Amino acid sequence: MGLSVGGKNLKAAIMETMTEIAIKILVEVILISGIIGYFFSKREERMKKTIEEEFSKRDKFFDVKFSFKLRALEELLAPIRLQLLRSKITLKGYDANNEYREKILKECNETIRGLLLEKGFLIPGDLLPYAEKFISHYDEWLQAYRNYREMQNKTEVKHVFTYNFPHDAEQAFVDKYEAYRKELEIEGALK
Repeated sequence: MGLSVGGKNLKAAIMETMTEIAIKILVEVILISGIIGYFFSKREERMKKTIEEEFSKRDKFFDVKFSFKLRALEELLAPIRLQLLRSKITLKGYDANNEYREKILKECNETIRGLLLEKGFLIPGDLLPYAEKFISHYDEWLQAYRNYREMQNKTEVKHVFTYNFPHDAEQAFVDKYEAYRKELEIEGALK
């Protein structure tokens, strides 16, 4: 006969106790796993949200940068590039007292100066010193033109020149035009 405790078989009592302990351990493991899983889940959600916010900020930054470059190219750099080209073509045929060519030069100079002043918010930061050189040159040239042709009508002055054209500014603006154009074509191809 087996030992009995309170009318129960000892072996059965031990098994019952072991089963209760195993169930308690299993319940505790499930609860702890659930709690740990909950915290890991929340942590993962926070990380995912942080990553999404960072990508959103990055996308917004690149969208703003792209939009700025596109506007600068369309509204400032391309028109200035064409006016510089037109001026260069006009200067090739510029002969003494050529009223027609001088009016084209005046128009080009006024247009570039106007673009710089009106669209100054689109001038990339590295071009500001060159924009200042352009504005200074065009102010001087327009003043000379006004003095010689409009005020005094001096025909003995065969060409209206100020001899201070900023070739480095021209090159800087042309280079920026080319760089933005190249960048925007690449970015457009990636869409």
